[in-house]
Amino acid sequence: MLQFLVTSKVRRRLLVLLWGHKTTGSVAELAELADASFASTHDEIKEMLRLQLVRTEHTGAKTVFSANPHHPDAEFLSRLAAADTPARSPTTTSDDDLKRKLVALGAPLRGVKPLKVAPADVLDVLVEGAQLSRRDAVVARTLPVCFWNERDQFTAKALMALKASPEDKHAVAFFLELAGELGGDRRLAGLAETLRDHRLTQLRPFFHAAPRASAQDFPLAAKWGFSMNVDPDAFRALFNKFVTP
Repeated sequence: MLQFLVTSKVRRRLLVLLWGHKTTGSVAELAELADASFASTHDEIKEMLRLQLVRTEHTGAKTVFSANPHHPDAEFLSRLAAADTPARSPTTTSDDDLKRKLVALGAPLRGVKPLKVAPADVLDVLVEGAQLSRRDAVVARTLPVCFWNERDQFTAKALMALKASPEDKHAVAFFLELAGELGGDRRLAGLAETLRDHRLTQLRPFFHAAPRASAQDFPLAAKWGFSMNVDPDAFRALFNKFVTP
């Protein structure tokens, strides 16, 4: 719904951050989280201030912005932004360890220290990362970077030996083909097809407990049987930022 009502990608991402995730931050921090330029973020925040959609708080010399809970339409705005925000389950200790391993494989997760992964465990970590991504949209956005960095690990033999459910294999295949599309390696799309289970024909939400999105919103996800209420450009922006050409 938010994607239909708000055509500006930067504005939409800021609304989701501020009103959906309840994120706070400076213009520079919000620009980084939204994968937008400082100038465009500054302009959007300035307009939001004019409309009293955000409020400011000064911490030393730093100006921090957050959603204005006293706005007359605050409840509606929160519900609208949350509807476009994939639900996230509480983080567990095992999730924290997995995130550290994903960071070691290249995932740009802020504030997470890497945990070394043995070469023999790389594919298992990526499968677990794909499982976690169904509950954590931030992890989902980082996975194509990991898949690209470890693309030499993916062989037809290795993929056939994966121990995972058909739906988990579909998630792995989606990220594998997405990494290939973003990085320009068509070989990965062909490898991804080895994981397809043709019995899975019904489209279902990628993120658990998230509202169903239109298949037209993310055609590649739909190809693998998932509806995903995330802008495909969010994956591309993060990939281009952290993958060295």
